[in-house]
Amino acid sequence: MTMAKMAGDRRGWGALAAFAGVVACVAGSVGDPASEEALAEVLADAGPEVVIPTYTRFLAEAEQLESAVNAWKAAAELGEADDERAAAQLAWRDAMAVWQEAEILQVGPAGNSATVIGGGDLRDQIYSWPTINPCRIDQEVVYLDWEEETDYFDTALVNVLGLDALEYLLFVDTADNACPNQVDINSEGAWDALGEEGVRRQRAAYAAAVAANLRLDADLLLARWSEDTSAQLATAGEEGSAYESQEQALNALFDAMFYIEIMSKDRKLAQPLGLRDCGAESCPESVESLWSGTGASHLCANLVGLERLFVGGEGQGFDDLLVALEEEALSEDMIARIDAAQLACESVADPLEETLVSDRASVEALHAALGQITDLLKGDLAATLVLQTPSDVEGDND
Repeated sequence: MTMAKMAGDRRGWGALAAFAGVVACVAGSVGDPASEEALAEVLADAGPEVVIPTYTRFLAEAEQLESAVNAWKAAAELGEADDERAAAQLAWRDAMAVWQEAEILQVGPAGNSATVIGGGDLRDQIYSWPTINPCRIDQEVVYLDWEEETDYFDTALVNVLGLDALEYLLFVDTADNACPNQVDINSEGAWDALGEEGVRRQRAAYAAAVAANLRLDADLLLARWSEDTSAQLATAGEEGSAYESQEQALNALFDAMFYIEIMSKDRKLAQPLGLRDCGAESCPESVESLWSGTGASHLCANLVGLERLFVGGEGQGFDDLLVALEEEALSEDMIARIDAAQLACESVADPLEETLVSDRASVEALHAALGQITDLLKGDLAATLVLQTPSDVEGDND
């Protein structure tokens, strides 16, 4: 890695001093083939043992979801769709449960194109929360642009696509829309003209189109990992790889783990608890998945995804690398903290927004347990492996 590249890799000049020790500490000294082999195995196994199996499961669930939503659409056209809608809701829950594990895996094509090596923004195409706009979704329900424009899903904003848009379409119980009175679908009477049956029918129709596009994006994400990104990690440091060194590739996997800090702990828990970015004693309206009431279960799935990435699935993971560096106690500590957070998560009932009121202590306990994980990530784990934490978590002490 060149000095200019390191300086521009959102890690800053402070990383240069630490970088000199990476080869000795992580990749092993010249006389330490065990840690060199462990690092190579972690990178080689990340794709086939962690990411690809997760995306394969998600694609299967996305296909089931598309089928269930199509059945709902067909029933809605006949005016009787309660059972089919319930089946589609269940299919959505199943797909979302897998995707919440995958939320931790924002490496390569799922990642942000501005900050992640090989990033392709596919995460936001599949699930953009907290970026979602129910009013815009209802406008699409009225105007049917997705039927008339062949490139609609190539140009539409992510706030009307994906699993979060499907959640709204599947679970919202009112025939009213989410737009203010001055928005055209209300001010010009287009929404009222649909009538309740028309609203239900066109929501189901738009949901079917969104589900079909979701399945395509799931297929694309899996294909990119299977055909390219997995090999890019495995050959890090070699000519042709997007990763200029094995250390840079390992840091990309490490960065992904901080979803548990930035999103799970801070956005999904601290904000609803009123600990940050709230302005009130609590902000239950900021809970994830309000329409389906599944916010707590999402947090538990995030922890499953984190543990799988840390241990490398059925292959070699960060835990094995730490053992090779004679830091087995640190590996065991990390796994114990994840297990403790999973236990705390099981005590938090859905809907999360109601538990915030009825059993705030359990939500606070989960927040504290996540903090124990992220303290270790930012502290001993980063120091031992000589890895840099993402810039947007540095100095975060809540």
